[in-house]
Amino acid sequence: MDAMLFVCVDGGGTKTEALLADTCGHVLGRGLAGGSNALSVGVEQARQACLAAIRGALGETGWDAVCRLELFIPGFSSCLPLEAGLPCELHGDSPNAYFGALGQPDGIVLLAGTGSFAVSFDAQGRETTVGGWGPWLGDEGSGYDVGRRAVTHTLRRYDAGRPPTALGRAVLAHYGVEEASRLVHAVYHGGCDRRLMAALCPTVGDLARSGDRDALGVLRQAAEALAKLADVLQKRRRLRGAPVALTGGMSRLGDALLRPLAMALDRRGMRLQAPMYNPAVGGVLYTCGRLTGVMPNAQTAQRYYETYLNIARGQHTP
Repeated sequence: MDAMLFVCVDGGGTKTEALLADTCGHVLGRGLAGGSNALSVGVEQARQACLAAIRGALGETGWDAVCRLELFIPGFSSCLPLEAGLPCELHGDSPNAYFGALGQPDGIVLLAGTGSFAVSFDAQGRETTVGGWGPWLGDEGSGYDVGRRAVTHTLRRYDAGRPPTALGRAVLAHYGVEEASRLVHAVYHGGCDRRLMAALCPTVGDLARSGDRDALGVLRQAAEALAKLADVLQKRRRLRGAPVALTGGMSRLGDALLRPLAMALDRRGMRLQAPMYNPAVGGVLYTCGRLTGVMPNAQTAQRYYETYLNIARGQHTP
C-alpha cells in the first residue's frame, strides 16, 4: 500500500505543534504556533494558531497531497470548520497523550494535571477511561486534590488546637489569610476556585523535595489515589502487569510523587515507566493506526520519534 500523508495537531493553552507525517514511519515537517485552546485564547486566535502551525508543518507540500487532518486540541470545537480543505477530525488530548507516553496499546496512562483520569487503548485503537469526573465527583490524585489535601491538613491541625506546620503556613499565605479559622471563608467566598486550589500543588512539591514530612504525606496520599485509578482500569481491561506512565502537571513533582506511585502500583501488580515520546508524536502514532488499521509496532514508533527529533533539532540550529 502506498504511503499516505497526514497532519496531526497537538494544541493547548500556550503552544500548538503540527506534524506532517506518512504512514511508513516518517515525520516530514513540523510547525509551531501559539496557544489554540479557545477557552484560553479566544476562538479566532486559536483558529489562526492552528492554521499557522499546519502551514509550518506542510512547508512546500500542497494541501491536496494530504489525506487527513487530526486535531488533538481541547476546547477547539467552537473553531470549526477550519476551512483547511482537508477531511478533519477533532479529538480531546487523551489519544495523543496515551500514545505519546507508551507508544503501544494495552498499557495505562495516568493524565494528572488540575484534574485526573486513567486511559488505555487496545490494539484496535479503542479507548477505555476511568475517572475524570471533575473536582466534586473525582479528580483523585490531581493537582486540585493535592491542594485540597493541604488545606484539609491545615484545618485538621486547627481543630486539634495545634499551630500550623510549614505546609499550613504555605496554605495560609496562598489564600492570603493569617489564621486557619479564616480559610473556610477564603475558599468558599472565592467560589471554591478549582485552579486556585490546584495552584497549591507546586508549593507542596517544593516542600516535599525539601523533606517536609507533611507535604510528603500529602503526595503519598495522591500517589495512592492515582494507583487506585490505574488498578480499576487494569481490572476492567484485564491488563495484569501493564506498564503505567504518568503525564500532565503532576509528573513535574518528581521523585516525591513518583517513588510512592511506583510502590503503590507495584503492590497492585503494575509497573511505572517514564513517558517515551511526546503528545505530538503520540498523535502521529494514533493517526497512523487509524489510517492503516494496525497500531504502529515498536520499531515504527521509534522511527517516527527519531525523524521527529531530526526535524526539531534542525529547526533549533542557528
